[in-house]
Amino acid sequence: MTNIQFIFNIKDKWSILNNLLLKNLQKKKQCLVYFENNEDMELLSTNLWRHSKTNFLPHKINEACINEMICLSNDKIDWMDATLINFSHSFINGFNRYIKLIELVTEDEKSRIGARERFKFYNDCGYKLSSYDSNDINF
Repeated sequence: MTNIQFIFNIKDKWSILNNLLLKNLQKKKQCLVYFENNEDMELLSTNLWRHSKTNFLPHKINEACINEMICLSNDKIDWMDATLINFSHSFINGFNRYIKLIELVTEDEKSRIGARERFKFYNDCGYKLSSYDSNDINF
C-alpha cells in the first residue's frame, strides 16, 4: 500500500522539490514529479540541467525512464513505481502503483483546500498518512 506524506506550510515549493529530488538521488531511488502544466515542468527541467556550475541532474520529460532517476510528467505516471511527487493541486489517478506519494502543500489557499480534500480521500481509503511542517524538515 502506498505511503502518503503531506508536506505543508511550504513557502518555496521549488526549493523543497529540489531538496526532495536530491535526497531521492542520494538514496538511489527513482522519482517522478507530476505537474499540471507545461510551464512549471519546463522550468524545473531547465533548472535541473543547470543544477550548479559543476553538475546537472539528468532526467526525462513525458517518457519512460530506464537509466534516469528523475522523470517529469504532466501526462502519464506509469513509468516508475518508487516515489511520486505531486507538484499539482489535483488528485493523481494511479498514484497507488507507487511505494510513496509526496503531496506538496503551499500556504496558498487553493493548495490547502485541494490538499485537505486529498487527505480526506486517502484517509477514508485507509492509506497510511503522515504530515510534516516544511519548517521542521532538515534536508
